[in-house]
Amino acid sequence: MITIYTLEEIKELRSISEAMREELLSYFEEIAKGIVEQEWQTYNLEEVGPILVIEDSDTIDVLDEYGLMQGNKYVPQSLPEFALKVIVGGIEMLKIIWVCNDSFGHSVYYPVGKFGKEFDEFIKEYIME
Repeated sequence: MITIYTLEEIKELRSISEAMREELLSYFEEIAKGIVEQEWQTYNLEEVGPILVIEDSDTIDVLDEYGLMQGNKYVPQSLPEFALKVIVGGIEMLKIIWVCNDSFGHSVYYPVGKFGKEFDEFIKEYIME
């Protein structure tokens, strides 16, 4: 799993497609500008929570690193705020937003189907159309 806190980290990533890089750059800018406006390029997401990208080699257990699964092997035990469908380089993904308290959360880029049918069925209840 890729964990992102800064714009520089996105620029330095070598293991992602150019389409994913553009998506992450755009999303980072959206978050950071909403918080610090002019200083967005130097913003660190530590205050609000990271952007996480699920990689091909990841299993559902990576979500437990952030307490989202709480030991369950099929569906999260933490309820997401919402999920958005995004197409990145022809790949259907979900951008799942988990808010952990009033100002901290996790944004997870998840390739649809990666963690199985049960996970996808659970998450689809939170997809905003």
